[in-house]
Amino acid sequence: MASKVKQRYFKQSGVVPVYKGKVVLITARGNKRWIIPKGSIDWELSAQDSAAKEALEEAGVKGTVLPDEIGTYTYEKMGGRYKVKLYYMEVSKLKDDWDEKHFRKRKLVTPKQAIKKVVPAAVSKIMASFFHENRHLIKAKKKKKSSGKKR
Repeated sequence: MASKVKQRYFKQSGVVPVYKGKVVLITARGNKRWIIPKGSIDWELSAQDSAAKEALEEAGVKGTVLPDEIGTYTYEKMGGRYKVKLYYMEVSKLKDDWDEKHFRKRKLVTPKQAIKKVVPAAVSKIMASFFHENRHLIKAKKKKKSSGKKR
């Protein structure tokens, strides 16, 4: 009789960071695949705060992580199963220097390009659905034109 083993998931969180209408992608460590910042949820932090910490370390971005999860996905790696909660991040600052700058490349792309480039496919699907439903969040913010008149 086969025994049933309860599958254990390691909890992670990540962000889809958007800066002025562009999605911030990074390369995975050691290869050229385009991914989003994510990592294990620190025991002393919320999933959102942990994701923001990962975004700063991996991509050099600071900003506001919206409280509602935009999706979840699971994957297997090195014999473990990981469950990742994804959040939207409105990026306010791109740092010139950050912890993992020498291990990763960073690229700003349109949401449409991000959906095509990002891996895994589960992240691409979550992004496509989120951007379709929330087009107002990803429109590039335009600067107000000055009328040139002095008062």
